[in-house]
Amino acid sequence: MASRQVFLKDLKVADLKRELEERECETTGKKADLQNRLKEALENEGENPDIFLFEIAGDINSALQSLKGSLEQKLIENGSNLEQKFEETSGNLRGMEQNLRGMEQEGGEQQRMINTSLKSPGSDIDRMTNPQASSHMEMSKIRMKPPQFDGKSSWVNYLRQFEAAARANGWSLAEKATALTLALRGDATDILQTLSLEEQDDYHQLVKHLEMRYGQSHLEHVYHSQLKNRYQKSNESLQEFEADIARLVRLAYSSTPENVMERLAVQAFLDGLRDTETRQALTLARPSKLVDALARALEFEAAKQSCRGQAKVRRVEEGVEEGTCNEAEIRRVVEGMLEKRQIR
Repeated sequence: MASRQVFLKDLKVADLKRELEERECETTGKKADLQNRLKEALENEGENPDIFLFEIAGDINSALQSLKGSLEQKLIENGSNLEQKFEETSGNLRGMEQNLRGMEQEGGEQQRMINTSLKSPGSDIDRMTNPQASSHMEMSKIRMKPPQFDGKSSWVNYLRQFEAAARANGWSLAEKATALTLALRGDATDILQTLSLEEQDDYHQLVKHLEMRYGQSHLEHVYHSQLKNRYQKSNESLQEFEADIARLVRLAYSSTPENVMERLAVQAFLDGLRDTETRQALTLARPSKLVDALARALEFEAAKQSCRGQAKVRRVEEGVEEGTCNEAEIRRVVEGMLEKRQIR
């Protein structure tokens, strides 16, 4: 690059700083300060600042312009190549995007078909994956119609049947109130005249009024007395006696826990037995449930019948009174019952 010679006054700031740096002088300050500082340095060197010529490199601007042109040309060429590659890449991306959308649509359609099959009630897949729901759906198609109530049958038994139908149908309280109102017949419908529309639509209020008229909770003291004085009749079988004891106990102790009710029923059954020997045998066996007490009583009665038959055969030889069992036979039967109880 060609150089040129200039006087001190023609030096630019960059040239002044470069000359000062070469002479190890300070390079800070304004242009005038730099000129004065360089002038002093020249004088110290024995040079005349007014006529001293400085060697300055050629015009850097032209060099920069040339370099700029070269760079721009390369950028244009590279930019053209990059633009072409960008277009190619964009085309590839658009193709991939279209393929992905197509695959997504196909997958979504298949998923919808699968979901429809899975959720379709009664479908083969639904029955295989959720047999309980399928069974429930089939059961829900069956509507249980509650029986009618005319006030002459047992209200307690009717209410149990009605509640069973309501559970099977999945009725709400409002639906139960409507169904119970429609089930009333005969004299039982008269109770509707005593109710307001709000009470008639309230299931609990409707049941409460029917309970007061046809229920038996207010007769518990009567059933207590009947149970206390209930004894087996001469022509009454053990099964009939046990059934009536069970009925009276439930009527007299309707709010009592089941285990307590069982003990009361067993005791009432024992106290009311007509046959003393049977009562004694059951007392020793100590059954915990009424059905067990009935079973033991039937076993003992059967054993007594067998014993009477054997006694008739031995009547002449042993002198035993006809129709009675000796003490050993009774003891054998009782011990057998106790052994069965321990095994169970």
